[in-house]
Amino acid sequence: MNRGSNITIRMAAVAAGIAVLGACATPPPPPPPPPPVVEAVPIRPQPPGQASYVMTIPRVNSLGQRETVHLGISDDEKVWHFRSAWNVAALNCLDPQYQPILDAYSSYIKDYARPLKQVNDRIDAEYRKEYGARRTAIQARESQMTMVYNYFALPPARADFCRTALGVSQQYLAAEQIDPIAFALANFQTFEGPFERFFVAYEEYQRESAAWDARYGDRYGSSQPGYVAVKNAYGYQAPQPGSDPATLTATPLQETKVVDPDTGAQIPVAPVDETRSSLPVVQPIPSDDNSN
Repeated sequence: MNRGSNITIRMAAVAAGIAVLGACATPPPPPPPPPPVVEAVPIRPQPPGQASYVMTIPRVNSLGQRETVHLGISDDEKVWHFRSAWNVAALNCLDPQYQPILDAYSSYIKDYARPLKQVNDRIDAEYRKEYGARRTAIQARESQMTMVYNYFALPPARADFCRTALGVSQQYLAAEQIDPIAFALANFQTFEGPFERFFVAYEEYQRESAAWDARYGDRYGSSQPGYVAVKNAYGYQAPQPGSDPATLTATPLQETKVVDPDTGAQIPVAPVDETRSSLPVVQPIPSDDNSN
């Protein structure tokens, strides 16, 4: 065997040895797994206007009419409900920019006391005709008008309501002469606007919160006050517009009552601080049962 052959054999042996060593070497560890994807869980939707988490909104019937305390009333009742709405605004819209509301309402009931009394007397006569006994008729109307006043005092709709009442009041003060009955009938729907807008917004909140509950409620619901409130309300009758205003808002109210001398109904006086938020905003936290 010549020298060249020896060199070739040695090189082959070295290469084989390196190959064996390589095969015996520990392979590098695999790359670490990617971090787990953390689900971004949104905060549960909040009700509009600092409203209560649970509320029954008047439904819309097959004719497209909202079934509120105003549905199916006579023109005389529309005039009186308009007056009632304005009365609530005068007592509850107390910021300085709302002074024209009190000025206009005071002028309206003073300057047109006679035609308004005629409207009121006709409504009383209708109640006596329906209920027979005078006392029963009076009690029925007091109950009805209390619901009307409570309806217009709905705290979550207050900001929109006060702005609307201001517009009606400015229109009244700017007019040189008005027909008080025609003015009331023309603006009755205007006073319903803030509440219809609130109802639509609240229905949207109900849909969005129900979707959140279905997707996240089992694991994250216990950390969300709205979810807990809804669960605790099962089996109970939810308040609705026309109920005591204090039951329809998450904001604590200092509520007093003023008696309407014309109907005996109680008018809620419950000023709302539009700058204050009482609904807690809590980041969703998994419940202990599902966090392991």
